[in-house]
Amino acid sequence: MLPLPTWEKPKERQSMHLLTLIRTNYYLKIMARGLEKGMKRYLLRGIRYIVKPPAPETIDSLVGIEKILIIRPNFRLGNALISTPVIDAFRERFPSARIDYLATDKTFPLLQQRPIDHFYLLSRSAILRPWKCVTLLRRLRAQRYDLAVQVSGGSTSGFIVTQLIGARYSMGSRKGHQRWYSIEAEGKSSHAYDAIINLTHQLGVACHNRPLLQLTKQERSQAMTKIRQLTSLHSDHPSDTDFIAIFVGGHQNKRWPLAFWLMLIDAMEAHKIRYVVFLGPEEFRLLAPIEQRLKSSLYGSLCPPLPIRHFAAVLERAQLLVTPDSGPMHLAAALDVPTISLVRQQKSLAFVPRESYDTILWRPEINTVVEAIQANVDGQASTPPGQPTSVKYYPKQYVTPPPIAVHTYAR
Repeated sequence: MLPLPTWEKPKERQSMHLLTLIRTNYYLKIMARGLEKGMKRYLLRGIRYIVKPPAPETIDSLVGIEKILIIRPNFRLGNALISTPVIDAFRERFPSARIDYLATDKTFPLLQQRPIDHFYLLSRSAILRPWKCVTLLRRLRAQRYDLAVQVSGGSTSGFIVTQLIGARYSMGSRKGHQRWYSIEAEGKSSHAYDAIINLTHQLGVACHNRPLLQLTKQERSQAMTKIRQLTSLHSDHPSDTDFIAIFVGGHQNKRWPLAFWLMLIDAMEAHKIRYVVFLGPEEFRLLAPIEQRLKSSLYGSLCPPLPIRHFAAVLERAQLLVTPDSGPMHLAAALDVPTISLVRQQKSLAFVPRESYDTILWRPEINTVVEAIQANVDGQASTPPGQPTSVKYYPKQYVTPPPIAVHTYAR
C-alpha cells in the first residue's frame, strides 16, 4: 500500500483520536451508538422497499457456487471469534470454491490461518467517512458472488451488506415474518455458540461448537519468552512458568470496578497464587492504580497491552483465565484454556464458555473467586482441556443462582 500524502496524515490522526475518545468514554459511546442505530434504521426502511424477497432454496438446490462471501463486519473480538467455525464448515462443504470474508481491521488478526482466500476489511474510520462504505459495497458487488452468508442475525451492518451486494443466493438466520434470505436458518438459540451450529446445520457437515484460533510456532516461541520475563520476577526456576491469567476489562456494564480487582490481587497474594494481570487497550485508566498495587507483589506481574495474537499466544500457556464477559473470554475458549467467568448481567449467560472445565460465577465475592481458582487448578489433572464430558454444555458452577430467564443470542 502506498503511503498517504502528507497532507492527509494529520486528518487520519485526528480521526483516530476522536474514535479512541468515543470508545473510551461511556457517554460518548452511548451517544455514538444511538446515532449509528438511527442511521441504520433509515437504511433498513429503504431496503424493505428496494429488495424483493428471494425464492426459497435448500443447500442442495444451489447451482454453480464458485464464489462465497462470509459477512461479519463487527469490531468486537468475541463476536469475530464466535464466527470462526462457520469458515471451516463452508470450506468443508465447498472445498473448491473461492471463499472471501468481510471482517474489520481490528478483528482480522484473529482470522488469520483460517481457510479464507481473500479478506475485505472495514475500518472504524468509515464511521466518520461513510463514502468508504459505499466504495466497499461497490467492490463487493463487482465480485458477483454466488452466495452471501450473513453470520449474525442481530448484525444490522451485516444484513445491509448481504442485501446490497447482489449475490445470486443468500443465507442467514430468519429475521421477522418476511423472507430475507434464499436459505434461512430456523429456530432461536439460547447460546452464541449454538447459533453458529444452527446456521450451518443445513450444510450437512460437522461444525465446531466453540471458537477456533490457530497460532504459529513462532508466536508460541515469542510467548514463552514473554512469559519467562513475567514469571521470573517471582521464581528462582526459569522453567517454572505456571500462572493464573486475570483479565481486567470488559464492555460497559459487564466490567467490574477497580476496587474488585485490587481486592482480588490482595487475595491472590494472601493465598500465594502466582498470577499475571492483563489489561486491554481501553482500560488504560486502571493501569496506574494496579501497577502501584503490584509494586510490592510477591506473586503477581502486570502485562501491558499486547498485539492481539501475541496476547493469545501468552494466554494459551495460562492454567486458567479469570475474566468478565469479554473478548479474551472467547479467546480462552478457542485455545482450550479453562475459564472462570465473572458474570454481572443476564445477557452474558448466552456467551460464557460452557465446557466441563469452565466455571461461571454469578456476581461472586472475592473469596468465592479464589476458591474457584483453587478448585479449578486442583482438578485440572482429572479434566484436561480439550476433553468435554458431554454435548449438553451446561455451566459448571453458579455460586448464587442467576435470575430464571431465557436468553436468546442476538448479536
